[in-house]
Amino acid sequence: MTSHFFIATLKPIPEHHSSENNYAFLNGEAYKESLPFTLPYVYELGGGNIEFITYLDSFMEIGDVVEQYIFEEGRHGYPLSHNHPEEARTINLLKKTYKDQYGEYQLDSKKWKEELSRRTIASKRSVTTFVKY
Repeated sequence: MTSHFFIATLKPIPEHHSSENNYAFLNGEAYKESLPFTLPYVYELGGGNIEFITYLDSFMEIGDVVEQYIFEEGRHGYPLSHNHPEEARTINLLKKTYKDQYGEYQLDSKKWKEELSRRTIASKRSVTTFVKY
């Protein structure tokens, strides 16, 4: 089994195309048809949760949206991931909130990155949407 972590963005990630990129991004276009994204630019990513959250917080501008999804594939490339929209999460990086099917939670304004990194952010069962508004 192979797991791939993907994000989709409204705009291209300029750092993806430069040599100074400090965060590991690969072009995810080869998987685009297999992913439940609604946004046009797809990237495969690497790194830990806190590093990813820190990058998103600096990359995203007011009004931006980023989607994240874990795509697992088994033998011969057959997908093991299934999208269940009712389990989707929404994380607002401006208001510092986390919302899942059980409710919406306010994150601590000083320790929000650590708090968020301990929650389930990405899933093979639903798309996580990051917003900044």
